[in-house]
Amino acid sequence: MKKIFKKPIIGIVGRPDINKDEDLIISVGENYRKAVIKKGGLPLLILPPQDIKYEQFRPRDTVRLTDEEKKDLITMINMCDGIIMPGGHKWYQYDEFICNYAIDHNIPLLGICMGMQLMGKIDNIKSNLMGDTTFKNDTSLNHHQKEQQYVHKVNIDKDSFLGKIIRKDMIEVNSRHNYHIKSANLFKVVAYSEDGLIEAIELPSNNFALGIQWHPEKMIEYDENADKIFEEFINKTKNQE
Repeated sequence: MKKIFKKPIIGIVGRPDINKDEDLIISVGENYRKAVIKKGGLPLLILPPQDIKYEQFRPRDTVRLTDEEKKDLITMINMCDGIIMPGGHKWYQYDEFICNYAIDHNIPLLGICMGMQLMGKIDNIKSNLMGDTTFKNDTSLNHHQKEQQYVHKVNIDKDSFLGKIIRKDMIEVNSRHNYHIKSANLFKVVAYSEDGLIEAIELPSNNFALGIQWHPEKMIEYDENADKIFEEFINKTKNQE
């Protein structure tokens, strides 16, 4: 009997937003969807299960997830072979639950921009640390630039998982963020920008748990390093037990 090879299903976590008609929406950037398809995956939008108009509340003011809502999220997560935590401007409890579950169950996880900062928050929680985990950018380099192919350099630990993916110790990246993390605990810091901000973290104990501060999904059509990151991520999602 001929073996059928299925494409891995990649869950992309939806972000609350408001469209131009002032309608509340849950959306995902097109570049994430296209990057997954380009590298052979099937994108699946993961939607929050709560009956909440998220954009009308600050994250700390929203009601907590019920046990049933957590089970609903687990059902959606378990449909996926890998998870992408995309960028955005704020995250909610459902984001933290998904990220934490993926880490605990060794589900390949790629956090991008705010998604990496969220991984830093989960890192602090698992390390029993309190206080802020994200901080306003405080260097002379402008890290929030639109429509720029390359903005600054990133120095990479050549012995890290990221270093082995890219096979370079310095690359150029785009940049579109106002906040950053200042440290990591269980995670390992594996890349810095030229002005000293953390640009990538990874969890060596997991099959694939990588957070990066730049946006490779926006670079995949012209940058080989971005292509390598998504290719390795998709490869790691295949044949998950």
